[in-house]
Amino acid sequence: MTIAVENTDGQIRVSASTLSEVIAREIVQIPGVMDSFESLLHLIKFSENGQLFQTNDKIDVQHRSIEANITLTLDPNCIFWKVASDVQNKAYSIVEKQFGFSLKKVNVEIGKVEWSFS
Repeated sequence: MTIAVENTDGQIRVSASTLSEVIAREIVQIPGVMDSFESLLHLIKFSENGQLFQTNDKIDVQHRSIEANITLTLDPNCIFWKVASDVQNKAYSIVEKQFGFSLKKVNVEIGKVEWSFS
């Protein structure tokens, strides 16, 4: 985890990769999500005012306009909208709990469904 503190101006910043890790650890446990923790790390992106953060970019926790964009693979037997809603709720709550700021939006995209044919 990378949290940078600058004494000169009092900023607390967190890397985009750390935010991804914290969110991925929560949503990988949600029933219906088929992605692994490792794949989720690449499927969670952050932006502010349309500008995408890179993995190593540091995000000032004072910001109030950070959006998370999460692409998922779902189990075909789950209720898609419920899983998407659970993912949104987990992302909002874990960021608030761990870092003390609120995400402006959590956008969930169902990238694919793991259809199994027997």
